[in-house]
Amino acid sequence: MLLSVVYTLGLSTLLLGAKEYRAEPRGKLNPTVALVIPTYNEAAVIPRKLENIRQLDYPRDKLQIVIVDSASTDDTISLVKRFVVDNAGNLACTLLEQPVRMGKSEAINEALRHVDAEILILTDADVTFPSGSLYEIVAGFQDPRIGAVSGVEVPVGGDDMMGGVEGDYRRIYTAIRMAEASVDTPFMCESEFSAYRRELLQPLRPGTMCDDIELTVGVRSKGYRAEYDLGASFFEAEAGTFKSKIRHKFRRGMANQHALLRNHNVLFNKAYGKYGTLVYPFEFFTHIISPLLLVIAVSFLTALAVTNPAALPIAVLVSGLSALPSLVIMQRLMDKYSSKDLEGVRGTGSWLLAAAAFLLFQFALLASLIRLIVKGPVVKWGQISETRTSTASITTK
Repeated sequence: MLLSVVYTLGLSTLLLGAKEYRAEPRGKLNPTVALVIPTYNEAAVIPRKLENIRQLDYPRDKLQIVIVDSASTDDTISLVKRFVVDNAGNLACTLLEQPVRMGKSEAINEALRHVDAEILILTDADVTFPSGSLYEIVAGFQDPRIGAVSGVEVPVGGDDMMGGVEGDYRRIYTAIRMAEASVDTPFMCESEFSAYRRELLQPLRPGTMCDDIELTVGVRSKGYRAEYDLGASFFEAEAGTFKSKIRHKFRRGMANQHALLRNHNVLFNKAYGKYGTLVYPFEFFTHIISPLLLVIAVSFLTALAVTNPAALPIAVLVSGLSALPSLVIMQRLMDKYSSKDLEGVRGTGSWLLAAAAFLLFQFALLASLIRLIVKGPVVKWGQISETRTSTASITTK
């Protein structure tokens, strides 16, 4: 019951503060841009990424490509070097080679030491985006109060039930981020495709697991807000099997939990505006408190099934009914925030499956929290091969 009450209150507050999103022409702002791509053993996907970059519509005299390779042992470096030579004179491209693998956060720090462009854009090797995306994502900086702009993920490659569940999840996720941005600042910008005023960025702290949250908190700490741009889509292949999906949620959850605990000073801190008093506490509850309460609730229902089986259906019914307000509010948020690209993602349309997925991911969060507490953070993850395939159907329109 407590879970449902907190989610209902949190989502209601976001809904009440959420403004309508209107995709209005904002003109073509063209500051100097450094597009930073951290790589590690990306030979399977880097040719597609580099071709996507070559097709970008942005003034070449304002664009620099910075690839930071973290000691790849495959053909990534040779493929990048060939691209640099083939596009010399047309596209400024720099390859920075780290002697040993140190993780994504240190790759970003390496780029920061070499980049002096007005805007730094982070992107991953396994994602692509439409040719006009750089114009779209930097347009947000016309507002002098904006310090960061996040693109929106569109999952691709999953036509089975798992893909449908991911589509449902992505709509929910995006709606919440858009509502948070409308209130103040989204919980985090997506490092798969996000842009920052270079002058605001400081080196990430050693041991950073989640650069997305750390960078967003850093921008907000300087008095700037971030926005989520439905028009700046990026396309990413999602893990398609149950096992790989859980692995992805587990490690992503642990990274978020580590950043939430590491930046606990933001919690209920009025200096961060509504990001500190509403957004951050809501996400702290979702990622850390909620999984613990869920275990208590499941333990209670299990004990009830053993001691008083006749009362179990009533308890389950009450729990389900108490969750209905949250589901209704969530649907309202999803209706408010959508985009052409997201509407094209096939979902299951089943709230039952969505609820089951939520419960499953909460248990994944519990497992990741336990792993984080017992063994500490993991900075250098192994890749999930399903998301690193050259045959993934990723739109680049």
